[in-house]
Amino acid sequence: MESDPTDRNQRELPKTDFQSKKEIKIQAEDVLEEWIGFSLCGFFIGLFFSVIPSTWDLVVDFLLGYEYLGGIEKIMNITQTEIEKFDINIKDIPDHCDFLSNNTSGLIYEFLSSNTSGYLEYCDLYNNTSGYIEYKCLETHKIYGILTLIITLLPGIHWYSVRKTNHKLTKFLSSLFFPVFMIVFKIGHLFQQGSLTAEQNLLVDSCVAINEDMMQLVLQIYVLIRTYETKEITTLQVLVISWSLVMASKAAAEEFIVSKLKREKKEQGVTKLFHEIELYQEIELYHEMDLKTKWLELAKQMPFYILLTTFRVLSMGLIITVFNYYSVIIYACLFLAIIIIGYINTWQDKEFLTRGLRSSVTTVDDRFNAEKIFQTYWFFVNMAFVLYIALDANYLNPYPLSTVRLLNSVIRVIAGTGSLSFTLFIQSRQNNEVDEFEDKIRLHQETNDKNETNNLLHYIVEDFSKGKGHGIVSYCLYHCRTHYKTWQIFLLGLYRLVMTIYEYSSMCWLGYQHLQSKDPIWGIVTIIIPFLPGIEWHSYYKELAGSRHRLAWFLSSLFFPFTVIASRAMAVVAPGKSLRYINQRLNGPRMQWGRVPELSLQLFIIFNNGEIFNDFPFLLIYSCIHLGILFCGASWMDSQQTVFRKYEQTTPEHTTPWRDVAKMLPFCFVTIVFRIFSFSLTLSLFRYLAIPLYFLLILISILLQRWQNPASNSFIMEGTKSIFTMANKEYKDEVTFQVYWFVCNMILTLTLTFFVKMGAGFGEAINLGDLGIWNLGLYNYLEFDNRFIVQDIAAFDAIVVTICSTGLVSLGTFFIWKKLKVAENDNEEIEIDKEANKSEEGAEEFSDTQPCHIEAEPSIPLSVNEEIEIEKEASKSEEGAEEFGNMRGMEKWCYICVSNGLVLDIAYGARENKITLYERHGGDNQLWKFQDGFLVSKGGLVADISGVNANEAVIGQDQHQSMNQKWTKEGDCIQNQRTGMVMQVKDGKMESGTEIIMSTKNSPFFNQMFFIVPEN
Repeated sequence: MESDPTDRNQRELPKTDFQSKKEIKIQAEDVLEEWIGFSLCGFFIGLFFSVIPSTWDLVVDFLLGYEYLGGIEKIMNITQTEIEKFDINIKDIPDHCDFLSNNTSGLIYEFLSSNTSGYLEYCDLYNNTSGYIEYKCLETHKIYGILTLIITLLPGIHWYSVRKTNHKLTKFLSSLFFPVFMIVFKIGHLFQQGSLTAEQNLLVDSCVAINEDMMQLVLQIYVLIRTYETKEITTLQVLVISWSLVMASKAAAEEFIVSKLKREKKEQGVTKLFHEIELYQEIELYHEMDLKTKWLELAKQMPFYILLTTFRVLSMGLIITVFNYYSVIIYACLFLAIIIIGYINTWQDKEFLTRGLRSSVTTVDDRFNAEKIFQTYWFFVNMAFVLYIALDANYLNPYPLSTVRLLNSVIRVIAGTGSLSFTLFIQSRQNNEVDEFEDKIRLHQETNDKNETNNLLHYIVEDFSKGKGHGIVSYCLYHCRTHYKTWQIFLLGLYRLVMTIYEYSSMCWLGYQHLQSKDPIWGIVTIIIPFLPGIEWHSYYKELAGSRHRLAWFLSSLFFPFTVIASRAMAVVAPGKSLRYINQRLNGPRMQWGRVPELSLQLFIIFNNGEIFNDFPFLLIYSCIHLGILFCGASWMDSQQTVFRKYEQTTPEHTTPWRDVAKMLPFCFVTIVFRIFSFSLTLSLFRYLAIPLYFLLILISILLQRWQNPASNSFIMEGTKSIFTMANKEYKDEVTFQVYWFVCNMILTLTLTFFVKMGAGFGEAINLGDLGIWNLGLYNYLEFDNRFIVQDIAAFDAIVVTICSTGLVSLGTFFIWKKLKVAENDNEEIEIDKEANKSEEGAEEFSDTQPCHIEAEPSIPLSVNEEIEIEKEASKSEEGAEEFGNMRGMEKWCYICVSNGLVLDIAYGARENKITLYERHGGDNQLWKFQDGFLVSKGGLVADISGVNANEAVIGQDQHQSMNQKWTKEGDCIQNQRTGMVMQVKDGKMESGTEIIMSTKNSPFFNQMFFIVPEN
């Protein structure tokens, strides 16, 4: 019997509604699952206490910078009394000021009429009823405006140095455009409220507090004191100073609380581990606290940090204002002293330099005994300078009354806040506990540093201590008659030493001459340039010196010219391979950051102010000779560095055959002439506009380098270096940059030539229809008439022809050299220069230096029988139970944990990436299995060591049956079978992102202890 269709539809309708409601419910639950972890309360807390304050901080800084640049209107007047008493003339009124009113008496009217021309019409318009002249001026402070805006970018430098990531390009861009990144990141944190994001947000605030808020405070205090009598304090200045004070104090207090809680939690974990006791309450980190607990913690610290910040920034601003340019020398000496003191008496880690610099404005250590050193130092130093200023202003060299009143008010505030902050520090942080935990870490660190001997400095000291320089004169007189090559090496080293001394002494002499001329600023820059290479040289410390010589390496970088002279002198006395290698490495920074900037600066001075040589004709002759020597020296050095980069990784002794250097010399010479002349000409004519122009060009070059070599970690340095020289060691990688800079420099040179030749009238007041009348003339806008190189049109034409010809020759030479593979190093058939080998053999008696193995050799050489014995020991148990102790059961996937629960993690699971600590998330790069002596990751890689010395990183690598990749378990330590060293958490920092390194075994020690936790 068939049912009624109508009834059937009615019966199915409720079922359809039920299914629809169920589907809607499932969709809603899926959406809600994606929002798990989002808190509306956390959203508003982040909005009102993080995003809005940071945005407001940036907005007021930008507004103040714009106010300085755009100008501030100020109403001024000249009274009859001032004219009679101070002999003020109306000509003293700036031309850009406007007269508002002039109610003058007859006396003033006659004075103005008889002593000025061009202002008589103003006087005729005004009624002569009272005795003053009122006018309005628009005061601009471009330097203050530029500095105010630049300071907002400073946190990016700190962010780049502390950010740990493998995304190098993202790291670079986020640091370069830090204000934009900060706002975007904080807005993203409103929706992604995880623990790690909150921790990164605190790091962002810390970078802003020290590098932006603190520096902004110092600058504005300086401006306020400096312009107190000539400029009224504006509302924006008050807002910036007060807001920066609050934000800087808050961020410094948060940084202290974060550091303190991390240390206490680490100590708690060690106590629990060693004493095997259950603690009543786990310590909660700052970013894990609720809002109420955070504010309670902040309330305890804010009074101290407000007083401390006020004391430090007022002291620094006052010292800079009073001592002016001399304050640079004063603070350089003060910083150097506290860096050395801090390194000797506190931590000797890689942060010692940053810690010393930051200590001038805030606290740097949560331990009382360590921080007491910095607090005491800066308290007494600032108080001493403030006391001297007070005596000088009131008694020794009395200042004007209004200035004395201002200085006395500032000094009272400094004295009060300094005394209170120091007293609060002693009372609130002093305790009777001894930092035993920190002492253990420091002792362990010193032990590791002493064990680290396989570095370049060790070989140099070893060479020199063997007495190679003993009796050098008598040795040469006796032996050089029979050993011609030894005599040749000695003379070559002596020639290099003399030329190095000449180079630096000539720079100092030129700088002194410029100081005596009309432009002393160029003299200061000329003297500073020889020290610039030390910035890049300092970045080599880990590779060449190791952690044991951090302070010595810093000092060698700071006084770079003296380091170069000392290394050249040592090469004369002890010409070993170690010194030869270090001198070649020194030449890289010397050429890129020393000779090239010096050449550009001297050409810039000639192009702009060549008339100064009319008063100093000898200076012009000497400058030309000096430029010629620098061009030849820079070209040879660039050629040497190009060949050196090609041979460094493949030639065991890192030799640079002179024949290959000579082959590269023509290309390097024309390239340097082309790049430096075009750069100097562009900089001379564009002036300040050249800064954003080259900023954009270098940024594009860096992005090209990243795109060309995505695996390179030095793409920023290589992209920047490409502006003057060949930055890549392979021809195929350099093609893009040769073409790029050729096109850029030719376009800039031809554009400038076009506007110079067209003259002042070209492009003035062009009617563009609906767009109105535009002024497209660069000649008048950039004031070409004031440039010496434009006034001498014959010299300008010669420079342009030189740039165009050398540009074409350099590009053509590059492609010819690329086709012929000039100085190309074949990895399969390496031919070391025979003359260099003969020279070393001939000088064997004179210099018995052992080869400097920069690429680490095994510290524990193993014979074939020893390797067989190790293989037998590793195969005693198929399950790996005997050699892995309590890791029995690692035939299944497990986590390898440290005391606080963090696990070993291959960064991003990528080959050759470092193994670090990270929070457990269950990824394949965190799961491990012990198999045939290998620690195998679930992602397919195995644990490997990047070198055989102490402090080398543990990395993830493809399995290749090397002893580097085989491990055993000794107690709770994981030991490498090749070196005998064990895994260790770097610097004992039990936090996400900390690297795992190799170290000698210290028993017992918490940062060498690892535990096994099954996957399920």
